[in-house]
Amino acid sequence: MTKLASVMIVDDNPRCLEFMTLAFSAQGGVTVAGELRPAIALERIRTEKPDLVLLDVKMPEIDGFTVLSVLRGEGNPVPVVMCSGSALQKDVDRAYATGCSGYVEKPATLEDYRALAGAVVEYWRRGELPNH
Repeated sequence: MTKLASVMIVDDNPRCLEFMTLAFSAQGGVTVAGELRPAIALERIRTEKPDLVLLDVKMPEIDGFTVLSVLRGEGNPVPVVMCSGSALQKDVDRAYATGCSGYVEKPATLEDYRALAGAVVEYWRRGELPNH
């Protein structure tokens, strides 16, 4: 069983970032870092080396697909769960083709965020979230 210790959440929407941070912080034993700017997030992922990255898909400047592509191009194996308001199959397929470990639809309420965080942490602790 793998212990999830640190999560970096990357989302350009301050409210989504706040809800996701609260949701993961409530899981216990999880250190949460958040970043609104994808370019800064790339640097932080490189230096802070989180155990898991939760990455928004649609962001200005650099989208989540590009962030993931850069990480994989550098050989960074950090597990990345893409989180998006889009459930379009083409987006899901593109995320997995780029090297994500999971793809989830962005929740609507704080309770939904908590349920999502609980599920991700539980899968991780059971060793069911794929590593790259």
